[in-house]
Amino acid sequence: MTSRIGLITLAHTIQVLDLSKTIDQHFPASGSNCALKASTFINTLVLSQYEGGECLNDIVHIAKDKALMSCH
Repeated sequence: MTSRIGLITLAHTIQVLDLSKTIDQHFPASGSNCALKASTFINTLVLSQYEGGECLNDIVHIAKDKALMSCH
């Protein structure tokens, strides 16, 4: 069990809706081979804001949650 159980539900919904594919179709790929895909950035930002995050540094809590990362 994780304290971020709501995030697992949201991450699963994003996956079932194939939202990543839709996002990547509407946002062009960056010319850099080091850049994140648009879907990775947006999905992470959505999860962070859902959890109450206020800045991009708040995603550290998401990355450390093993249960959430196994879902994604």
